[in-house]
Amino acid sequence: MKKLFTLAAAGTLAAASLSAQAQITLDGKVDATEIATTTTQGKYQLVSSYGGTHSVADHGLKTLYVGASATKLYVAVVGSYEQSTSYPAIIGYLNVPGITGVAAGTKLAGGDAGTSPLKQKPTMDFEVDYGIRLTFDKDITSSAYFSYADYTTGNPPTGATSVPDAYQGGAAKTGAALTASAATGPLQGTRVAYLPSASLAANTANSAVEFEFDLVALGLTATAPRIDMFFAYVNDGGLFTSDTFPAITGQAMDLAADQDFTTISGKQVLSYQVGAGVLATKAADAAALALGVYPNPVQNASTVTYQVTERASDVNIVLTDLLGRTVRTLENGLKQVGTQTASVNAASLAAGTYLVRVQVGDKVSTSKVSVL
Repeated sequence: MKKLFTLAAAGTLAAASLSAQAQITLDGKVDATEIATTTTQGKYQLVSSYGGTHSVADHGLKTLYVGASATKLYVAVVGSYEQSTSYPAIIGYLNVPGITGVAAGTKLAGGDAGTSPLKQKPTMDFEVDYGIRLTFDKDITSSAYFSYADYTTGNPPTGATSVPDAYQGGAAKTGAALTASAATGPLQGTRVAYLPSASLAANTANSAVEFEFDLVALGLTATAPRIDMFFAYVNDGGLFTSDTFPAITGQAMDLAADQDFTTISGKQVLSYQVGAGVLATKAADAAALALGVYPNPVQNASTVTYQVTERASDVNIVLTDLLGRTVRTLENGLKQVGTQTASVNAASLAAGTYLVRVQVGDKVSTSKVSVL
């Protein structure tokens, strides 16, 4: 892959709205000091939260954060992953506009490493350029194995039955960063850090898998600064659990091994633009949902109003803190078309700022609420 612009030019991607110095530390956790509620250089933004049922009890995904500095893209997948009887993994599929990969709606050929969960062959509803994975050893103190599958030469390249799935090294489960072994290509300079957590309930420190990608190597340019992404928690061998980012409303059971995501309502993709932040939950969804919270600030009780349009839809409403941790589930069920409401009882909440996240079908909108 050619480097399309210099590191100095890369710094202009985020120039106007991203002025602060980078403050993300790659150590396998997301601290409160690393998070901003608006797009800020060197800070994470909360992109997605998993508020549904986990098909693997007390294990799986919790929150997804994305951020950028002048030269790096950061992705943090917060959750709890190790299982004592198998080798589960986090997998992700990435698309960089301007790079040719496997077209949306086409079954992926799968990676050529038989021990990697990227050998599975899902059908995604967005173009896929790369797959990445981190597989977790049964021993919570052992390594997590990192590799990537390259779909930029076809599905599969001529004369092959699978795509390259190149092993990049084992990440220690101490938060120490592993640098990918690739000397060229999209993962050149990529680093991965990981801290384990015994369970989702025990993960109060936002322990995570953290990826640090080089913007230039990944193919993000001043004219194409967007990346599309999908992440999932998979069981041994790459079998999909219920847990995905973006989350599938109402999903409580494992998905299929070679899941066809085009058959699921909504789009299974999140988009992040360097300099603008997450795109999946911005103006279009906010306008459609007409989310409102009144009164705000609140002392005792407040009412959330929103719209269900087009058809009856599954609705999930959660109140979270600024770290993305669910404080309370306000709604989780089917709602009919029309204006709907949900109540927020703030009497027992500590004073501070919270987020109300409303998901109606595949549309998501978030609003701040201040508790006095």
